[in-house]
Amino acid sequence: YGYVLLPEFYACLMETHKNNFIQSMHRINSGYANYLNRRYQYKNKLFHDRYKGYIIEKKIYLTEVSRYLHLLPVKTGLAKSPIQYEWSSFPGYIYKTKKEDWIAYNTILSMSNEASQKAAFCYQKYVEKGIKERIVYPFKDLKEGIILGSEDFKKEIYKDLKNNEIATQKEELSIAKIIIELVNQTTSWPSLRRRGRRVATTSLVRNAAIYFIKKFTDLSNLQISHFFQSLQKSSISQMSRRFTLAKENNPFLKKISKVLESKIKAVALNEK
Repeated sequence: YGYVLLPEFYACLMETHKNNFIQSMHRINSGYANYLNRRYQYKNKLFHDRYKGYIIEKKIYLTEVSRYLHLLPVKTGLAKSPIQYEWSSFPGYIYKTKKEDWIAYNTILSMSNEASQKAAFCYQKYVEKGIKERIVYPFKDLKEGIILGSEDFKKEIYKDLKNNEIATQKEELSIAKIIIELVNQTTSWPSLRRRGRRVATTSLVRNAAIYFIKKFTDLSNLQISHFFQSLQKSSISQMSRRFTLAKENNPFLKKISKVLESKIKAVALNEK
């Protein structure tokens, strides 16, 4: 329904028709990062923190949250008016020539109960009204830190989450097993050398598996440790960091990691 790109972060307002929000965000973030890295030859990690996501009640808060999103460039001093800011979905709500085919403009515009052209005008006035008036921060009403909606909506969401939790856990555990299998099947590990000496591959393979499980699933350290009987949950993050450091200092290992990541994306994520 909308997006805005800012120097330090981006925000988007989206709806998924299946229980695949995590996969969708992974594809968006990895796709965007890969695009920027290729175009501008970046080498550093683009996103340093995990994203924050909120569930909102569509009928009550969709329009209000979209206004907040489109006013972010004004609130951060990047533009005097949202219509002047190029890197957002707002111009597409106002001008036909600025529309992007992957934004569902009509969902929000239809909430004004006006004809198409007049609806765009009404939405523009509604958003720009927020510049002059001191609008209330919409997320002040968050329920349990992630849900923006009524009490009935909150109960409905938690009921759905409870029903989906077991299925999601099974999917994540299945993906972890696939990752371990793919890592163990990689034949390039014995060829690794450091300063002319072969690298001990047993711990390296284990650390690689942990690294990719943490990257492609939301399993806890305790859950991951169950796959590696010799490790406590407190060691899981450390093993992942060791692999990150190792591949940064070894070009050949970095190449192996890149190939592995492509295989995991092609095979493991299809399980979801």
